[in-house]
Amino acid sequence: MKSLFKLIQEDISMFRNKDKLELKDYFMVLNPRMYPVVLVRISSFLQESHLGILAKIISTINFVLFGCDIAKGAKIQGGLYLPHPSGVVIGEYAIIGRNCIIHQGVTLGDRGEEHETSNPTLGDYVEIGTGAKVLGKILIDDYSRIGANSVVLKDTPKYAVAVGVPAIIIKYRKVI
Repeated sequence: MKSLFKLIQEDISMFRNKDKLELKDYFMVLNPRMYPVVLVRISSFLQESHLGILAKIISTINFVLFGCDIAKGAKIQGGLYLPHPSGVVIGEYAIIGRNCIIHQGVTLGDRGEEHETSNPTLGDYVEIGTGAKVLGKILIDDYSRIGANSVVLKDTPKYAVAVGVPAIIIKYRKVI
């Protein structure tokens, strides 16, 4: 597992790239939109260090201040970008790859009918649109996009664009 500071550095780099910040604007990453990601990193680090009560306190602060309910046990690689973190819910057993973008109101969780470890897995460079629900033990593979307000209940292959309720693949995107 990467160190806490390495993961935060990757998150800041993704944030700077997406917001088109110049080097002189480096301290613009102190923007409140960056705080929820940093708090998730700290909470996960504390959980892995067997300091569960402190991890829960940080996670609760994140929820109260930013409306962002990301479980401290979720496995999240570097480069997570939450343009508008309010309403984001990520389950305890979710796995998120590198450089993913998750928009406002997204839920990554289980369907309630399966074993508790049935949260989704996101590959690298996945983007999930506003209000989308990704439910169950499914894989959203690398470079895929999920449209706004879609409900995804099945695996999505690489480079796919899925929309609708339930989501269907409408095309495969080109990645340059």
